[in-house]
Formats: sequence, structure tokens, C-alpha cells
Amino acid sequence: MLRRLCLLLLFTGLLATAAHAQAYEPGQNYVVRQGQLPYAGRTQYSVNVVVDGNEEKTREYLQKFMKETYRVPLKSGLVDMVTKKNGVLTAKQVAGTNISSRAVDVYAATTALTDSTTEVALFGGFGEKTFFSPDLSTTEFKRLQAMLERYAPAARINAFRQQVLDAEAQVAAIDKEKEKINRNMDNTRANTAANLKRIEELLRQNQANAQSLSQDSVRLISNGQLRETKVQVLERRKTRLAGVVAK
Repeated sequence: MLRRLCLLLLFTGLLATAAHAQAYEPGQNYVVRQGQLPYAGRTQYSVNVVVDGNEEKTREYLQKFMKETYRVPLKSGLVDMVTKKNGVLTAKQVAGTNISSRAVDVYAATTALTDSTTEVALFGGFGEKTFFSPDLSTTEFKRLQAMLERYAPAARINAFRQQVLDAEAQVAAIDKEKEKINRNMDNTRANTAANLKRIEELLRQNQANAQSLSQDSVRLISNGQLRETKVQVLERRKTRLAGVVAK
């Protein structure tokens, strides 16, 4: 029984991988397609598109776009602690959309395909038990698809704009680093010039010290000679004094 269950899970995983690979090939970004995904214990029909940008920025712009364009306030779900995937964005019982005259639930799931591409899946329904499908709710499903078709080019422009902003930020960071390096070089040049000036002053002082030492050496010799002469005079005077006292 356990073996059959494992084989069934493996087969299901292979089918899901194959379906995804067939639906989304590299180079097919911004092409809206129909898809499926598991939600609420069942497989739900969705409209999918792959856009440029990491998952976090993609979710932020998707929420902004849906709120500003269709007044659909998608709210973030909880992060799955097992898979670490972001929760499904949801907007419950939203009235006044162009999907239907009735209030609808709108959902959006995002999946990071790479560090720079994200898949967006949009799906919806009238409630937890009535989800849109291309067969049973054709009109609502097509209108949901139209939403994503309008979102795709806007997401492309936003992605390119974000790439420009990122590049500008990188250039600004490089320029800032360049300014820092130039300041360091200027400080080093100034310090080197000050050191050279100080060295010149020390060399001049050393030359003056050497000259002073030479002069003091000559004076010391003269001092020694003079002392020797004076000592001789002193000795003669002591001898003469001693002779006078003895008489």
C-alpha cells in the first residue's frame, strides 16, 4: 500500500513538472495562458503569465496594479512554513469589478521561477465552492483573463523601469565609491606632502645639529687644552704658596 502511494505521488509530481514545462518555456514571458493550480483541496483553473522581476517586487506591483486599475485590494496570505512559499493573495467578495455584476473572490498566486522571473496565476470565483472555469463560467473566466492581459504589458514596463532604477542605483553607488576613493587619495596626497615638508624641516634641523656638534667638538678640545694650562698654573701657584708658608 505504501509503495503504491509513493509511486502515485511520484507520478503526479512528474505530470505536474511536465505540464509546467510544456506551458512555460524560456523566452515566453508576458504571454498569458490558461493553467491550473491546487487550492482549497481541489485543482482550480487559472490564467497565468511569467514576468520579469523577483517574486517580492512582482507581488508588490501586482497588488498596486489590481487596486488602482480594478479596485481589487489583494491582501497577502501567510507564508507556508514548510515550503517557505508566499501565501495566495486574496480579495474576498469584491463588488463593482468588470468580472461580474455579483461580488466575486479574486486570488493571485506567485511563484519564483528564477531570481529574476516570477509566474503570476490569477483565478477567482463567487465563493469558496464556486470557482471560475473556462467551461462553466466562460464570461467571468474570460474577463479574468482580460485583466491579466492588461496587467502583462504594464508589468513589463514596470520591470524595465525597475531595471533602470536598479542600474541607476548601481551607477550612483559606484560614483559614491569613486568620490570616497578620490577623497582618500586627496587626504593621502596632503598627508604625504605634509610628511615631506616635515622631513625637509628635520633634515635642515639635523644639518644644524651636525654643525653645532662640530663647533662644540672644537670648543671641547679648546676647553680641554685651556683646562690643562690652567691646571699647570694652579699647581705652580700651590707649590709657590707652600714654599712661602714653610718659611
